[in-house]
Amino acid sequence: MFYRFDYKKQEISAKLERYKNEKIKLSTKEDVLHVVDQLKAHYIVCDIQKKTRERAAKPPFITSTLQQEASSKYNYHAKRTMMIAQRLYEGVELENERVGLITYMRTDSMRLADEFVQAGKQYILKEYGEKYYKGYQNKGKPAKNVQDAHEAIRPSNIAYTPQKVKPYLTGEEWKLYTLIYDRALSSLMSNAVIEDEKVIIDNNDYQFEANGEKVIFPGYSILYGKYENNSSPTLPDFTVNQEITNGRIDYEQKYTKAPLRYSEARLIRKLEELGIGRPSTYSTTLETLKIRNYAKLEQKVFIPTKQGRLTTEKLDEFFPAIINYDYTAKMEETLDDISEGNKVSHEELKTFYDFFAPMVEHAELTMEKTYPVILDEVCPECGKPLVIRIGRFGEFTACSGFPTCRYIKKEEKAPPVSTGITCPVCKTGNIVEREKKRGRGKGTKFYACDRYPTCKTTFSSLEEITNKE
Repeated sequence: MFYRFDYKKQEISAKLERYKNEKIKLSTKEDVLHVVDQLKAHYIVCDIQKKTRERAAKPPFITSTLQQEASSKYNYHAKRTMMIAQRLYEGVELENERVGLITYMRTDSMRLADEFVQAGKQYILKEYGEKYYKGYQNKGKPAKNVQDAHEAIRPSNIAYTPQKVKPYLTGEEWKLYTLIYDRALSSLMSNAVIEDEKVIIDNNDYQFEANGEKVIFPGYSILYGKYENNSSPTLPDFTVNQEITNGRIDYEQKYTKAPLRYSEARLIRKLEELGIGRPSTYSTTLETLKIRNYAKLEQKVFIPTKQGRLTTEKLDEFFPAIINYDYTAKMEETLDDISEGNKVSHEELKTFYDFFAPMVEHAELTMEKTYPVILDEVCPECGKPLVIRIGRFGEFTACSGFPTCRYIKKEEKAPPVSTGITCPVCKTGNIVEREKKRGRGKGTKFYACDRYPTCKTTFSSLEEITNKE
């Protein structure tokens, strides 16, 4: 239940928290209506509490956090993020030189090189002043099995500011580079100082609380604050015993919600928490889910397909000893031990084979087979019925006489959607929207010239076309 009112041209929401200084819980609509009946016309500010705290900068990016941030801020898929980062790492043609703008982007270490820390210090002192510099603290909880072979993702040279290199980058390259640059530099900056304020409003012993925060000193947020979503408003000034009369009561019935489905960012975070995979494998893992039709991305979250549910069900039934988080994480540890010389690879392989082979044999003998669906169509080459089969790229229609007859029915292609943009390369064709039909990135949209194969121009986004023009 909320008491909402306007004060100094700002709408304030105060949530009912207590009755006679005891925590209150409204479980039914009758409970809510009882409280409403008890409330009077006048609300009084009975207490104002203020507390100062510090908010530290986030550490520089590692692979997983870069993928998560790019997903939440720009809706970039993990694979797209890594492709952009790869281009920035391999090198960009600037005015008189080709420069790799960032360090290696497949890393799980938060370490920063001393040379960058020193260069960053001088930059911060010059641009912001001494009070904005703190130094790097290697903050944050490290992921399991950190290898620390490469330092964190950072700009290769602090002198290549985002504004300086912007003319030489595509729109998506500039966005990602700016994100990396600002994150690495802000990790060296002072904590932001925040004042939390709580205004307690009383009505007949029912206490409503309005919460807000005020920035006392911006610190690192002067640079990185634009990427953060701090939802607490800044409250206007109140005084104790102040009377408020122009508000209204809002309430709504809430129901228990199912757990959130995984977005790419949340799934990467979960893999990292469980110690499954490596920075170099996160995007590949997510792409495999889509390529093999185990799940589809709908409204930015993964929805399991029929094929995905069936695969999971059978793996859980016949391979429970290895299809679990703990086994996968321990396998990562075993691979680390092998790489460090603490275990012998062929001995570990034999142990795994002796453990795994009986499960495969049992599955082959007892797992129920899924047969192709027979259609009311015949093969144009041999006359046998056509069937729907399931392959690694999803369902397809083929001849039931396989392998004697290898006929596969081609998918009917929908005409490409025109964007109304003239191709900036050949100046003759029109740019149309297409969709990748197979392989990695199946279903991914891209933009191409309709004069293909005469003109082989392609773009991953409309923004790239604008920059090309």
